[in-house]
Amino acid sequence: MNKNISKIFLLIVLICFTSPVFAQERIIDNANLLGASQKANLQRIITSIASQYKFDLVIVTERTIGYADPLAWADDFYDDNGYGFGVNRDGCLILQVVDSRDICVSTSGSGIDILNDYALNKVLNDAQRYLQGNNAYEAFNSFLANWQEFLSLDAKGGRRYNFFHQWNTVIVILAWALAFLIGFIVVHSWKAQMNTALSRTQAAAYIVPGSLSFRVKTDSFLYSTVTKTRRQTESSSSGGSGGGMRTSSSGRSHGGGGRKY
Repeated sequence: MNKNISKIFLLIVLICFTSPVFAQERIIDNANLLGASQKANLQRIITSIASQYKFDLVIVTERTIGYADPLAWADDFYDDNGYGFGVNRDGCLILQVVDSRDICVSTSGSGIDILNDYALNKVLNDAQRYLQGNNAYEAFNSFLANWQEFLSLDAKGGRRYNFFHQWNTVIVILAWALAFLIGFIVVHSWKAQMNTALSRTQAAAYIVPGSLSFRVKTDSFLYSTVTKTRRQTESSSSGGSGGGMRTSSSGRSHGGGGRKY
């Protein structure tokens, strides 16, 4: 009897510590932007990522949050609801505020280091593109897909999403263009070497003697004026917050950023 009680107690402890992702809702759609099947699909992906990487992902939509700062609101929502895996509460929350058209992400624990500036811009750019088309489901789906990529890289010895991942398609196109240019130059060089005809470098052989004469005229300028105009430069903006550290009202550290969509 005592052995059975011990086994039941051990099973309860294991469930509590190994499956925190099932303890509460990870998709809080207070703005009613998602259908039931969409929420089920997103929840399935969240559960799969949590099981594989022990990393918490949360999706929150709100019609309005009043005059609160979206990032601070997201940080506090994450902390107050006890999200996150492990002692550092590893995870990330994405928040969409419909009325103010805000989109932001709040990272915690290992998520702060994983979501560097390149990764943050990737998440915000993808979400912004879909939200501008009023497609919240694809925006959140891209959020989960991006995190799956980031966590997969992290699992390979702590690798991070970087410049080469962000511009992978452009780099491939440039590489092909460079290869084509080199090939063109090499072939053109070979073709030039195959021409055995000798070209004349002077026109004397084609001129009838005494048929061509020149009169030399020269213009002499004593002074010159040079006018310089300053070129106007335009400032550029990356259009998003960086992944700097900040502290929530509960005293925990968070990263991430946000923008308008």
